[in-house]
Amino acid sequence: MGRVILTLPRLGETMEEAKVVEWLVPPGAAFKRGDVLLEVETDKTVVEVPAMTDGVLTAQLVAPGETVALDQPIAEVEAEGGPVAAPTVSTPTSETQPAAVGKSAPTEATPTLAPTATAVPFRPTNRPPASPAARAAARRSGTDLTTLHGTGRRGRITTADVTAQSHSGQIALHTTAGNGPPMILLHGLFDDHRGWRDLPRRLAAAGHSVIALDLPGHGDSTAQADSLETATGQIAATLPAGPLRLFGHSLGAAIAVRLALRLGSRVESLILSAPAGLGARINPAFTDGMLAAETPAALARALALLDAGPVSLTTLTQELNRLRTLRPGHSALAVAVAHGGFQQIDITADLARLTCPVTVLFGTDDRILDWRDVANLPATTAIHLIGGAGHLPHLTAPDLVVRLATASLAPVRRLADA
Repeated sequence: MGRVILTLPRLGETMEEAKVVEWLVPPGAAFKRGDVLLEVETDKTVVEVPAMTDGVLTAQLVAPGETVALDQPIAEVEAEGGPVAAPTVSTPTSETQPAAVGKSAPTEATPTLAPTATAVPFRPTNRPPASPAARAAARRSGTDLTTLHGTGRRGRITTADVTAQSHSGQIALHTTAGNGPPMILLHGLFDDHRGWRDLPRRLAAAGHSVIALDLPGHGDSTAQADSLETATGQIAATLPAGPLRLFGHSLGAAIAVRLALRLGSRVESLILSAPAGLGARINPAFTDGMLAAETPAALARALALLDAGPVSLTTLTQELNRLRTLRPGHSALAVAVAHGGFQQIDITADLARLTCPVTVLFGTDDRILDWRDVANLPATTAIHLIGGAGHLPHLTAPDLVVRLATASLAPVRRLADA
């Protein structure tokens, strides 16, 4: 073991300095090669500075919040290998005595080395695994990382997890008892878990455990989101551990795809009903009409585009009151999804990256999205076109949905293994 002065390494091509964000190894603690000693913020991002050998941290030379230049000292350690000379310290210590008259004065003070502390093993496992960017986001928002469930690889907390937590509120889950891995139902824009009607009961009778959730800003959820990324992070942090099956409609289908990509092998199958994000156009008469409706008649015109059948005046009035209450949450996601008749999201590239089986349903009479957008799906996608169905094909053909969902209970063969 020898005394070594650690300097700030180059962590990017344009980097000339960095600000210390957080020390992860305290003075006196022993560390292993590869342990993260500290995090620093460069002109690009927050990055980790790992240990290159085993050792003991004896002194931190730069405090959190301070900026240090490239190749300048940041820490003093006892490390494997020979000692490295310390830089000259020119500032006199309190013990430095003035030089006597007529005698040559010392040109510099003798540096006082911090005594080597008793090595206490560093235990990084006490600290939740998180990306540097997630830690920076948590510090900015005041989020306690120990309260988060990481959705990244091997449970690592991501920036999206922090963002989801920083939006106050909870995602509401409504469970129908059954067997096997749960099937998660994600409804469309302006809807909630009640819009599935009796489909959860049908699926449960076929052997599924069903969880119908309310999207952020919808139904009983108190969480709010203004992007698909935030909504996906909020939902991912709420879902139970273990294998899942996902069923999404319209906006919920787009979120289901993002969830499948995020959760990886945990998702065994994916069923999408009239998914948003496959093509360019969306009927603004529906999205704008739902957001602007102030009378039962105006709401009736917008709802008619769903082709869900007649709605009584009493129901229209109740629905209008519900929509008025939830309009801020609806509006935030609506703007993220569509504007001026054009969709603002694209899930085709994400679908191409998935390895789980994917099934898509579309009604050929859909007046909100164009069923011909299925031409943009990967060739491995199973497509079911339902003649005469509108934007709610899963309600037009519930028996087909149950058969497709039940078929997914068979052992999964992933594309990566095919």
